[in-house]
Amino acid sequence: MSLNKENVVIVGKKSTINYVIACLTILHSGSKELTIKSRGLTLYRAIETVEMLRKSFVKNLEIKKIKIGSQEYERFGKPRFVSFIEITLLLKTS
Repeated sequence: MSLNKENVVIVGKKSTINYVIACLTILHSGSKELTIKSRGLTLYRAIETVEMLRKSFVKNLEIKKIKIGSQEYERFGKPRFVSFIEITLLLKTS
């Protein structure tokens, strides 16, 4: 299954529950795979979102892949590095 923009949630500065609801909406629309992305200071919120989903809402959700790293970009003429995380979740069917 290939990922498209419809099953990717980009985590930012909103409350964690907002991202949990976005994930639940994607999963209830029939998608079996979901990717949660975040970078910078909001990395912890992406992890909170995954854990809240797995422990409280969707018990048969497993982590398929975690990708971490840093991206370089230029701001005001100086190179900067920002950490990122991408967590791919898979809905197991029993």
